[in-house]
Amino acid sequence: MRRLSGAQGGVVVGAFLHLCVIAIGAVGFTFIEGWSFLDSFFMTVITISTVGYSEIHPLSAAGRQFTIFLITAGLATIFYTTTMLGRVILEGEFRGTMRRRHMKHNITKLHGHYIVCGFGRVGRIVADELHTDGYPFVVVESDSSRQEHLEEAGYYHIMGDATDEPVLEQAGIHKARSVLALLSSDADNLYITMMAKEMNPKIQVVSRALDEMAERRIRRGGADNVVATYKIAAMRVLQAAVHPTVSEFVDLVSDRETLSLAMEEITIHSGSFLIGRSLQDAAVRANYGVIIVAIKKPSGEMIFNPVASVILAEEDILIAIGEDDGLKKLVKECRQAAPAS
Repeated sequence: MRRLSGAQGGVVVGAFLHLCVIAIGAVGFTFIEGWSFLDSFFMTVITISTVGYSEIHPLSAAGRQFTIFLITAGLATIFYTTTMLGRVILEGEFRGTMRRRHMKHNITKLHGHYIVCGFGRVGRIVADELHTDGYPFVVVESDSSRQEHLEEAGYYHIMGDATDEPVLEQAGIHKARSVLALLSSDADNLYITMMAKEMNPKIQVVSRALDEMAERRIRRGGADNVVATYKIAAMRVLQAAVHPTVSEFVDLVSDRETLSLAMEEITIHSGSFLIGRSLQDAAVRANYGVIIVAIKKPSGEMIFNPVASVILAEEDILIAIGEDDGLKKLVKECRQAAPAS
């Protein structure tokens, strides 16, 4: 249960006190003047609200004194409740403004991050996985109804149209590693691809495509990779029908909640002590519990199921499968020099 702030609690207390004043007024007029409960309640309401109606029955001296107390108490509770309600509104707006300002400042400091264009069904899954893996990213979304989910998740985001150049500039496209065009419109994804490449020719662009014609056009527009959702769906259905065990294994690898197993691409950076060693000497499987299923050489050559004698070189990209801890350890080793003996 969410804890109320001081001002929110004040609103609740004020409303409760106001109800108490109404109850006291209704009981008081009934007891002092001998009126019916309905007449007493009506008199209490018009007295506290100061609408200006005259007394429904002549008041005794004690009744007039009680009315003075009732007006004072009613106005006090109304003033208190209104003040607390104003604080809630102002504090909420202030916190929201400061949170957005802080987020924008943090976005300007990002480097080598991902820009996720669209927070629909595909974009939400992509953002969740980037967050799980610890990659920096910014979501660009135009639908204001999705802002609440973005704020609750704590994702950096910009509310705006990803096809607008200033919006991508706010997302840090000039310092970003990749733009992911995941909108529901192929035309919009093509436009984002072309605009992103124009703004930052070195940036990687990955786009989704809903049909074959759109896939070809987006590739011609400059996308480095195009994910054809219709092809993926068809292949998964076929795989589940023809090779159910393989399909089950892929599902296990994809589902982080079921098994902490993942595939990762790991680049061997300059200075890594793995450079010049063979897979056998590096003992990747023994030391990290990781299987290297392929190696992509700087020339673009892809070596599938590499033998143990393959020599690792700088800028080699290892396609590895294993548990998260082993993969993280291997990533670290690919970046650092050998420890001093």
